Amino acid sequence: MRSGVVFLPSFREQGGMLWRGVEMTELLAYWGGNETGSNFAGPREDFPICVPVGTQFPHAVGVALAFQMRSQPRVAVTIGGDGATSKGDFYEAMNVAGVWRLPVVFVVSNNQWAISVPRSAQTGAETLAQKAIAAGFPGLQVDGNDVVAVREVTARALERARAGEGATLIEALTYRLSDHTTADDARRYREETEVSRHWKADPIARLRTYLGAQGAWDKEKERTLTMDCRSEVEAAAEAYLASPRPAPGEMFDHLYASLPPALADQRTALLEDTGGRDA
Repeated sequence: MRSGVVFLPSFREQGGMLWRGVEMTELLAYWGGNETGSNFAGPREDFPICVPVGTQFPHAVGVALAFQMRSQPRVAVTIGGDGATSKGDFYEAMNVAGVWRLPVVFVVSNNQWAISVPRSAQTGAETLAQKAIAAGFPGLQVDGNDVVAVREVTARALERARAGEGATLIEALTYRLSDHTTADDARRYREETEVSRHWKADPIARLRTYLGAQGAWDKEKERTLTMDCRSEVEAAAEAYLASPRPAPGEMFDHLYASLPPALADQRTALLEDTGGRDA
């Protein structure tokens, strides 16, 4: 499924990025403020993390248009949360993808909460999937806590795009079990009973149960995997902490091909403040 795909992630897709070959040290560098972390050694054409909500959708449309113009059987895949579907970027991207029949797959991870705003307060639509109707291409819902189902639905959407049949919108139904961020306290706006109810559908527990029933998983395999993952994370963290800190001036070096005058002036002022050294 990775072949022929360019992935345009939002800021929550570290799992998918690791699966596609992004290194943990690269992710740590990025979140540590070093933009070189976006220079992936693995998936060279995948886009960097998109922090502004929803702007990755029109980016994906641009990538898909390039594939179409080059007659390449490739697909742009992007993902955002339910809150991102309230942005104009989302609707504009959907409209263009529909009218030009572009090879793009939009995935919406509907975890029911955009920070403290419930889905019911964001849209009058009965589902997010049906927003694809106005754009002129299929929209469908899938149990986002079912790994097997999500993979199957995504594979079909990719096949459809490669065949020149255009875009697909996938609404993956899930639930945000934790706080929105470390600065958030979700107890202020939702009941603990609501959260507890959704723990029963935890996708990791469900996958563990399924694989165990198939004879493909057991406690020993899980123990080994947990230890291996812990070792990889610790090694990546140590490598990141031992890496040189970027010089302050480098914050300007990964923004534009040609730095606009206003930012160039800021960079000059910074260098003057540091005695002419970019450090």
